[in-house]
Parts: sequence; structure tokens; C-alpha cells
Amino acid sequence: MSLVLSVPANGAGLSLTDTPDTDPPAALQSLTINGQTLTPESVQPVPLEGQIYEVRLKNGDTVYSDAAGRYMVLGSLYDNSPDGLVNMTEQNDREGRLAQLAGLSSDQIVVFPAMGESIGTITVFSDTTCPYCQMLHQEIGQLTAAGVEVHYVPFPRDGSQSPAARQLAQVMCSESPRAAMTAAFRGEALEATPTDSCSAAVSNGFALGQRFGVKGTPSIVLPNGEMGEGYVPAQQLIEAIKRSSS
Repeated sequence: MSLVLSVPANGAGLSLTDTPDTDPPAALQSLTINGQTLTPESVQPVPLEGQIYEVRLKNGDTVYSDAAGRYMVLGSLYDNSPDGLVNMTEQNDREGRLAQLAGLSSDQIVVFPAMGESIGTITVFSDTTCPYCQMLHQEIGQLTAAGVEVHYVPFPRDGSQSPAARQLAQVMCSESPRAAMTAAFRGEALEATPTDSCSAAVSNGFALGQRFGVKGTPSIVLPNGEMGEGYVPAQQLIEAIKRSSS
């Protein structure tokens, strides 16, 4: 996680609660995880009581907290289901990403439609000045020919006031954003003058990427909401899309 907290073991004003000397719950005395039976070395109660809340921060981090916001757990929450461990935090992350992406309007993204039968849609947080984004875009024809629809969300790595942000705003304001996106990736100069609405689309894309925890470009969201960072060769990406769509 990108959230780093420096917490003393017994900081000033924080007393460690004494726990009663009782037997642990029977379910915790012998655990079955992913089909393997495990015997814990120790089981101790913690001060977390009552309802536990999942708290999502604007930088993409997730913490679990009691109602008072005093005791917190950083990391992923797992469901120890009969079929094995299920990462509930990641599952919720995926659902949240898809819900937010579904709310984007057509003037906030650049769409490269699939050719023929669609196998899925990916969303790419992209910066036209990013070399790895340029590499991915060189294979856009392979992706669309395979039935992949690509949605580009503008994400200037250096912020919404950077030169890259202005170029992305020019892309969004062009008569043909698809052609302008390709031209920008090739290093060609764009003629469009950014309007406030186009600049806002870039700022919104940058803010959305930050909420998703995007740290670098390209960051790719698959049809099932799974997100990964970095360049992936077209054929490998196509196979991942097929798996996520099944």
C-alpha cells in the first residue's frame, strides 16, 4: 500500500488493553485455509469491537476501522470461503472502478472501437508523452482488430498543469480526438486550442486516476475491474482480456 504510517508500539496516551485469560473461539483453534489445515501458535483478542468499517481514501488506499476511528487495520480483507481465500478488498476495488468508469461521459475519454465482435473493453490511463504509452498505442490496431474496445482516460503524469496536460487537452478539443491522440503519440504538433471544458476533462481524468491509485502510465483496467500498471504486449493483453471477460 502507498499509505505508510509510523506508529509506536506503545505511544504516549495509548494504553494497551489487558485481555481476559479465556480460551479462543473454537473456529480459530484450527483453521482450514485454501484446503490446508493449520494450527495457530496463538490467538488473542484485540480492542476492535462492534461494526468494522471499510474506509477508502482519496489516494486509493483502504483501511478497516472501528466506529471511533481509533483502531485501524491496513491491508486486504479476505473471505476464507470453502473455495479458498477471496480478496474482498480487491473485489470491492474492482466493482468500484467499474462503477466510476461507467459514469464517464463521451467527452471525458477517447474511444477506439473494436472491429467486429467485441471481446471486452479496457480503460487505459494514458499520457501522450509517456514512452510506454506510445509503445502500447503502436499496437492499438492489433487490439481493436481482436475485438478490444479501448477507452483512453487522459492522465498527465506531472499533473493537470503540466505541458502534457495541455497536449491532452488539445487532443480532447480536436475535431477528431482519435486522430489527434495518434498524432500526439507520434510526436506531431497539434493545432487545437484547449477550452475550459477540455482542460477540465484532463483534470478530471487525473483526479480519477489518483482515486484509483494510479502511480504510472499506462495503467490498464480490464473488463472485470482488475487494474495493472505498465506496458503489456498486445497478444498478452488480449489473452488477459479474454480471461477477465469469461
